[in-house]
Amino acid sequence: MKKSYLVQKGLLLWVFLLIFTLSAAAQTISGKIVDETGAALPGVSIIEKGTVNGTSSSTEGNYSLTVGSPGAILTFSFIGYTTKEEAVGNRTTLNVTLNASQLALEEVVVVGYGTQKKKDLTGSIASADLVAFKESPNVSILQSLKGSLPGLTIGQTNQAGEEASINIRGTSTLNGNTSPLIIVDGIIFNGRLSDINPVDVASVDVLKDPSSKAVYGSQAANGVILVTTKTGRAATKPSITYSGNYAISSPTINAKLLRRDAFLEKIRDINYLKAFTPESGYTEADPAWAFTNSELFPISLTGVNAGTDYDWYGELTQNALISNHNLSISGGSEKTNYYMSGGYTKEKGFIKNDDYARYTMRINLDTEVTKWLTVGANTSGAFTNFFNDAPNMNSIVGTNPLVTPRDENGNFIINPIGDFQVNPFLNAENDRYEVQSRLVGNFYGIVRIPSIPGFSYRLNFGHNLKFFKNYSASIYGAGLTGSAAKNDATSYEQTLDNIFNYSKTFGKHGLTLTGVYGYNVANFNRTVASGTGFSDLNLSYNSLQQAEIQKISSEAWEEALLYQMGSVAYNYGSKYLVKATVRRDGFSGFSKNNKTGIFPSLGLGWVISEENFFKVPGIEYLKIRGSYGENGNKVGRYSSLARVSSDDASKYVFGDGGLTSIGRSVASLANQDLKWERTRGINVGLDFGILKNKIDGNIEYYNSNTYDLLWQQTLPQTSGFANVFTNLGQINNTGLEFMLHGAPIKTSALTWDVTFNFSRNRNKIVTILGEDLDGDGVEDDLIASGLFIGRPIGTVFDLKTDGIYSLTDEKLPGFQPGTYRFIDVNNDGKIVPADDRQILGNTEPAYQFGIQNTITYKQLTFRAFINSIQGGKSSYISPNFPAGNYGTPGNATNSNWFDFTDFWSPRNPDGIHPNPWVPTPAGGREYFQRNFVRLQDVSLAYNFTDKMARKIGAANCKFFVSGKNLLTFTDWKGWDPEVGLGVSSVNAFPVLKSYSFGVEVTF
Repeated sequence: MKKSYLVQKGLLLWVFLLIFTLSAAAQTISGKIVDETGAALPGVSIIEKGTVNGTSSSTEGNYSLTVGSPGAILTFSFIGYTTKEEAVGNRTTLNVTLNASQLALEEVVVVGYGTQKKKDLTGSIASADLVAFKESPNVSILQSLKGSLPGLTIGQTNQAGEEASINIRGTSTLNGNTSPLIIVDGIIFNGRLSDINPVDVASVDVLKDPSSKAVYGSQAANGVILVTTKTGRAATKPSITYSGNYAISSPTINAKLLRRDAFLEKIRDINYLKAFTPESGYTEADPAWAFTNSELFPISLTGVNAGTDYDWYGELTQNALISNHNLSISGGSEKTNYYMSGGYTKEKGFIKNDDYARYTMRINLDTEVTKWLTVGANTSGAFTNFFNDAPNMNSIVGTNPLVTPRDENGNFIINPIGDFQVNPFLNAENDRYEVQSRLVGNFYGIVRIPSIPGFSYRLNFGHNLKFFKNYSASIYGAGLTGSAAKNDATSYEQTLDNIFNYSKTFGKHGLTLTGVYGYNVANFNRTVASGTGFSDLNLSYNSLQQAEIQKISSEAWEEALLYQMGSVAYNYGSKYLVKATVRRDGFSGFSKNNKTGIFPSLGLGWVISEENFFKVPGIEYLKIRGSYGENGNKVGRYSSLARVSSDDASKYVFGDGGLTSIGRSVASLANQDLKWERTRGINVGLDFGILKNKIDGNIEYYNSNTYDLLWQQTLPQTSGFANVFTNLGQINNTGLEFMLHGAPIKTSALTWDVTFNFSRNRNKIVTILGEDLDGDGVEDDLIASGLFIGRPIGTVFDLKTDGIYSLTDEKLPGFQPGTYRFIDVNNDGKIVPADDRQILGNTEPAYQFGIQNTITYKQLTFRAFINSIQGGKSSYISPNFPAGNYGTPGNATNSNWFDFTDFWSPRNPDGIHPNPWVPTPAGGREYFQRNFVRLQDVSLAYNFTDKMARKIGAANCKFFVSGKNLLTFTDWKGWDPEVGLGVSSVNAFPVLKSYSFGVEVTF
């Protein structure tokens, strides 16, 4: 008993001594981390070397960490700065200054199947500054890229949940795929980038030149966008971050439909020959004229007498709102890191029922199982809802203020104006269910063989599954008999990559070898069931069997891509750089004679500033690089095959009095020689850093030619077919890009960082058919297809306007007051489109630029981004012709238009729009440039001090306000200049400007 007691006492004493020893050995270190100017560096990683013990600096650069012993060594690392190690010793305070890496050249960028340091790049790769748009209420990551990178053009969006168009370095195809290849976490992503929560995105890199794109071969002709999502940080404690913002939006153009008084005045102007007196030049009203003498429909005449003034536009629009909420947890142990997030986005469009919601979730895991094996997964889910049917702008403009949507019993009037125009409120009554669900699972394993240093094998196994459900029912459909439909579809995509990497450094020589073998397969299935003629739609689309007429259809397809790639990158002392790549692709959509294509590339770089002879004051870094490469473009699946159709024209009756049988007929010809569309090009770049690296940037020039264009060639009618898919022609693309970055002010309290980017692209059609039927020695243009040899895609060939005929002008035969005056090119006294059309310009931009400013003063950060597209002399033009429903005086009288519409009349002789209800013998439209300069994004953020953050139990806290599209400077009349290319400005949806506020807090 006594012995046991003594043992217990001894154990207690030993534990006490152990605790005392450990507590005596433990040491708390604190300090502040700044850059070379004394400015605080937030988010710096501080790790006790050889352990998982670590932390990160606060917004003020402060940190505190308890280490195991005075012999501990702390490692300080931060992107863009040189990593630094400090021994603790007996110190309790350790302040550290980190020096910026030279031009951030040590930063690693994603280059396709791997990474590479910026200083070793030979191709043109642009990395997005996502932090600059972090406070903007962006629903899609594309909104953070718009205008911010040279050579990358992101289209405007003006409807809830809409996916923006993407273009890299112009158009290089006529009928081929025009979209860039999207790679997310190393796996091909054929889907909407809007399905990815912007908060989850860590970086976006854009591959633009032939050399950098060549690793993706057949799909890279239109450029490659590499998206990398966030991961946890090893050896850090769990970090919980909430971010949220709320935005209120309204149109950038505050337009309204004409209300009663203005509407009645426009009816007088349409009928000016009778509504105004000839003696006054048709500017003074004739008291004898009444609206009963116009072509107003009876129901509108009733509204005139009743004083009706209904605000259709006001009732069909609403305050647009955006709300975002995101929660993430990240961290890691010594062997494992993780990132988990959930997000909710709700967008309420300006037009009623134009609503969108998105739920996202993501789990990214990475763990080192052993020293030679690492496994991980990047998984995500996106669930979107497009809710109900919204009326389109044509329906809204087709209304007028003299009528109302409901009758005296409160029921909707089907045709409120009395013509074929349907009440736009009816769409809002539809029962609509449209959801899309995407599940992505990318799994990988990395094997490193200890006996072969520098070698790694990575296996990527990606899955992308999407479900589409589009259900609808309308009691007003099918001529008021009722209609309903169910549309169910699924798509599945699978990717398997075997990636072999070997890196070796010996002396000043650096060598990296990469080999890839993989496949990508995709399939799609759709079933559609619909019905019309319902006596009862109480069960909506869930009882299609009640329809008098029932229809069902289905479709399915599959395609496969098999590829191999080999790449060699060599550098000597980071001075002389070489990268060579060869990729071989095989695609099921091509003919059996041309299933595969081989795409080579070569990139060279020379860092002149590393040479001993280069001693130029003020230039710290200078690199020349150039590349040549070949990329491909896939054709649509089954394009090389003869296809059959089972439409109504193929049905037949077998025998007298027989039943109608379903038949099949050949719908298209096969082309066993259909082959890859190929783009070959060069890229020359110059990277520089001057004035002690306070200014850095790059200049790019590129020239590419696309051959074997995919084209639907017209066939003689005697063949029985309209056309056949074939290869012919050539397109040339040239361009210049420029990016300049600097920090004019950089002190401990105040910093100013500015980035300017510029891009210019020109494409032209070199040849198409090669025919010279008129014998003039020059290849003939394809006027009917809008293609002109030596001219850009998008060339405008039309009559040239010379104002609008007034009452007293001498007019050519067939023209009246209020119609366009056209240039008579051949001076024959008449306007004939075939003789008098001419080249007016083209629809492509002449150049684009963006300016990003970031100013930080103590706890405040102000950001402003200016985006601009310009047309130069005759580019970036579009017709601005409000066609609407105004083809006749009667239609124009009963329909409405927006108050920015400027039609000619005797009372408005300077109007820019002709009267489309007045017939002319020539048609024609006037084209206007869409040039603009826009304050696209502006934000002001306040970061709490450490002391303030600790009071709420947080590590960091930030409040911010922001604005989007607040100011647009343009001469374009109508809706926003970025929308409605080739479309009437009246019928386009408005682009929205927004004001938002938000918060981000980390615990």
